[in-house]
Formats: sequence, C-alpha cells, structure tokens
Amino acid sequence: MMNMMMKYASLALLAVFLVACANSDQVPRKYISKERMTGILVDMSIADAYSNEQQMQVTYTPNFDSLRQEKVKIYYKQILDLHKVTVKEFMESYRYYESHPNRLKEVFQMVQTDIASRKQRLPNPIDENAPLRFRMKSIFPYADSVLLLPKTDTTRPFIKRQP
Repeated sequence: MMNMMMKYASLALLAVFLVACANSDQVPRKYISKERMTGILVDMSIADAYSNEQQMQVTYTPNFDSLRQEKVKIYYKQILDLHKVTVKEFMESYRYYESHPNRLKEVFQMVQTDIASRKQRLPNPIDENAPLRFRMKSIFPYADSVLLLPKTDTTRPFIKRQP
C-alpha cells in the first residue's frame, strides 16, 4: 500500500515538473512578449540613432547629452504610445527580461537581426540606381535638400542657412 502511494506521489511530482518545464520558454502574460519587446526596442534604437544624427546635422558637433536625452524621452514615449504600451508596462517587462538573462539575450539577438536586415535593404549610396537624395546625403551629409537644374542636369546641394 505504501509502495503504491509512493508511485502515485512520484508520478504526480513528475507531471508537475513536466508541466512547469514545458512553459519555461514562454514569457508570462502580464509581461510584453519577446516579439513585441523586440519591435519596441528596434524602434527605440532607430529613434536613438535618429536623435544623434539630427543633433550632428544641426550643430555640427557631438550632441550635448542632456538635450539628447530629453529628445530621446519624447521619442520613446511616442514609440510606446505607437505600440500601445504604458511606461509602467514597459519597465516591468524590461525588469522581467533583465532578471531572465537568457530571454533578454534572445530579445537583443532578435533586435540585432532586425536592424541588420533593415540595413541590408538600404540602397548603397555609391550605386547609381540608388535614390538621388540618398546618394547626395552620402556626399553632402548636411544638405537639407537637393536642387536639380533642368538644363544641365547638374546636382547641387542646397544648404539651408541659419538665421
């Protein structure tokens, strides 16, 4: 009798262990999923790069960190709104991923893969089939727009003068 109860108890314990291990790869529902978190972090990375690029174009000097941080906060809030996520939900989810390093590593690998694939889709600025604006931006990085003269088909950068 005791031997039979021991078998049932060990089977029940094994079943609980198997069920717990089966869901080990999934993120609990109250946190943002890996795919969704990847999308948010990709957008945040792009916003961060954009903020640095914009400041370099305006001042021609490295960005002052406090000004850049304020701009980035605005961009991040817009990104969270776009993804329909509150700051609290994002921070709780991010803390969850930080406490599970393997999952955080997976998310960052997905972010790197996404950004790398986006970079590959960009045209080569040297390629003659690349859009004109893109080619000119690589030659004249601070030009706001490009002016084409119809008769000579000469491309000249038009640089907006500061008041």
